[in-house]
Amino acid sequence: MERKIKIKHQTGSKAGQVEEFPATSGDLKIGRGNQCRIQYDPDLDDTVSREHASISTDGKEADTFWIEDYNSSNGLFVNGKQVWGKVKIYAGDTVQAGADGPTFIFDLDPRPESHIRKTQVLNIPPLKATTSRKAVTPAPEQADGSGDGDSAGTTPPAAPVKQGVGMETVQRMVVAERKKSKAGMLLIVAGILALVVAGGVALHRKIAAGSGDTGTAIGEIRGRIDEGLINLKDSLDAKTRPNSKTPSQIAAENSDKVIFIEMAWKLIYTPTSEDIVHHFITTEVYGIKKRVGAFIQTQSGIEPLLFTRSEAPNADFEPIHGAGSSSGFVIAPDGFILTNRHVAANWLTAYLFPENTFPGVMVDDLGNVIPNTCVTAEMVKGWVPAGAMNINNRYAAKLVEGTNTYLDITFARNDLRIPAKVTRISNRHDVAMIKIDIPKVLPTVDMLDNYTEIKTGDVVTVMGYPGASPDQYSHIQSHDYFNSNPQLVRVPVPTLSQGNIGRLIRGSGQTSSGNYYSSFGDSYQLTINSTGPGNSGGPLFDDLGRVIGIFNAGNGIMTFAVPIKYGLELMGTEPVIESR
Repeated sequence: MERKIKIKHQTGSKAGQVEEFPATSGDLKIGRGNQCRIQYDPDLDDTVSREHASISTDGKEADTFWIEDYNSSNGLFVNGKQVWGKVKIYAGDTVQAGADGPTFIFDLDPRPESHIRKTQVLNIPPLKATTSRKAVTPAPEQADGSGDGDSAGTTPPAAPVKQGVGMETVQRMVVAERKKSKAGMLLIVAGILALVVAGGVALHRKIAAGSGDTGTAIGEIRGRIDEGLINLKDSLDAKTRPNSKTPSQIAAENSDKVIFIEMAWKLIYTPTSEDIVHHFITTEVYGIKKRVGAFIQTQSGIEPLLFTRSEAPNADFEPIHGAGSSSGFVIAPDGFILTNRHVAANWLTAYLFPENTFPGVMVDDLGNVIPNTCVTAEMVKGWVPAGAMNINNRYAAKLVEGTNTYLDITFARNDLRIPAKVTRISNRHDVAMIKIDIPKVLPTVDMLDNYTEIKTGDVVTVMGYPGASPDQYSHIQSHDYFNSNPQLVRVPVPTLSQGNIGRLIRGSGQTSSGNYYSSFGDSYQLTINSTGPGNSGGPLFDDLGRVIGIFNAGNGIMTFAVPIKYGLELMGTEPVIESR
């Protein structure tokens, strides 16, 4: 069966249409021009360039397809991320011509086995005295005074020996539960009676059947009752927890406080305010001429060969920049918003190089290619743009800065973009604070720093705007005499996902056997996998609807959130050194 390329149009003038082309039919140009085989309406789809991009097959690798941006005016996006030049495309990928342009799904029929979707990894790779809105009960100290019972390396206390169920056990439970409601007390008493009756019946049957020693049988029955009492208490605690909220209640109370963020950034050389770009060269790689990225050895490791346009106006280059969408939430009535550092200031995060950069080559101080060198993505995966050490073949530490070309926020179910500015960036974790200026007093989330008392298994809820969610658009007819062009604007609708705290990751700590350290830092590992890229910066709620963390990472298998204490730090000016 001959393989076909299927273009399933999702939005734009061709929404709902499916176009088919033989997989061997050559380049498929995308645009509004007459020569384009995937042709958009020249009037309705005016964000699409006349020749916007093309889809092509690979002449050497079977079942491999490429999409190439033709330096379009509004950019090319694949799965919500802007791409430049030529990149691989897989069956099921969503393509968008321009940030607000029409979208389609690229598919193959039949699908090759090699086109199982790749795992999407969020780009993560991404003082003291925390202020809390509500009082927090401190964690109980351990017997050795270490304080943190969940710390890695701490020897757990020995399990208590099970005792029989007698009057003292019942009295202890009654005293512990006396503060709860009458309904809860009745349930506990009924549960205890049921367990005792069930145990008595089981004991009677064992003795009557003559199976084994009577004392052994009594011990077994007591063990069952003790285990049943523990399970019963845990179940009742969950049911009688006051003020617990359902996911729908949390969504209803907070959807207007969770905001959609769109951003783009670039890297600049501060002495001249020029854009910084990455030098590309055409050279032989394994006997084949190829355009690849050039890299240089610096005192901090391997870095891309960077320069400014005025220094080498005729050189081939790729810009050091990025763009994307994400989430955040309102924390103050006058427009302060918390999100991730890799959202508000992406130049402080490990850089995601374009796919066509590799395999790169090393050059010397004069820009000459060093023979038989090869640079892979793995070798530079930790490079952070703001930490660049070499510009124009000169030492340039602290002469590099990132800047947002735009940072816009949109409230849920709204189509009006509001410009924001960065106000504070955490130097300790993936957290930043931005601000918008509007006259309206904004509703805010309720926050609680419960990092010392949260437990593995606690129910949590995440809200945000994952890029995998289907887009909805508003068609705006302009009434501006000087610009009457209609607009098709994305209207964000938040997504809710629920799960549990799968693991508490402590960045550092002290135990009886010594200090320990985690390279991942303080974090909540979550069992929530129904979200993904675009949800970064969204709030993590506990079962009472309080924000206890900031969603910030995922790798297709598990997801993570930053404890809210790092966000609360940005709201004050607590000293990190005590005065004497």
